[in-house]
Amino acid sequence: MATATRRILQPQSKNTQGSSQNMLIKSNLLGFSLVELIVVLAIISGVTIIGTLSTRNFLSETYLKSSAQDLAITLRSARRLAITKREIYKVVIAPSQRKYWVEDIKENRVEGVGQLKSGIIFANPNLGKMGEEDGIVEFGYWNDNAFSFFPRGEAEAGSIYLKDERNGNWYTLTIVPTTGKVSIYPYKH
Repeated sequence: MATATRRILQPQSKNTQGSSQNMLIKSNLLGFSLVELIVVLAIISGVTIIGTLSTRNFLSETYLKSSAQDLAITLRSARRLAITKREIYKVVIAPSQRKYWVEDIKENRVEGVGQLKSGIIFANPNLGKMGEEDGIVEFGYWNDNAFSFFPRGEAEAGSIYLKDERNGNWYTLTIVPTTGKVSIYPYKH
């Protein structure tokens, strides 16, 4: 047994210079230099910043689209009520408060109050149309900030402009007078 142990130990004792060089090389590979750590931290920081900005833009676009869809649902609901109950219903919009709701002909609120998401406003599209200053362009009763829907399916025509204050994106909702159809466009229309 002693000879077997000696043979295993012998190669290490024969080349003491080579093993010390190997130890030096191995010790250099065990750690990172300060420059390498700074480069890695800079890359991680850059990826984090890009990810945060992308998420913020995505959320902003989602809020704008969601606000447009919610308002379109309210407009379509008023049209459906007008047809089924055979009465005039209207969607009233309060641009300064960023709110809207459905009223019957006697001005009683029929549904709850909807509100635009954070950072979304009714905004002037600057298209040169009369009465567009508040983001509501009506082609019927001027400046009553309401769109009426009638029992036969017709509606007061117009457009509603929504703007995302953070990135300047727009959505437009239009109402066709003959059918009361509500359309959504992801730009100024």
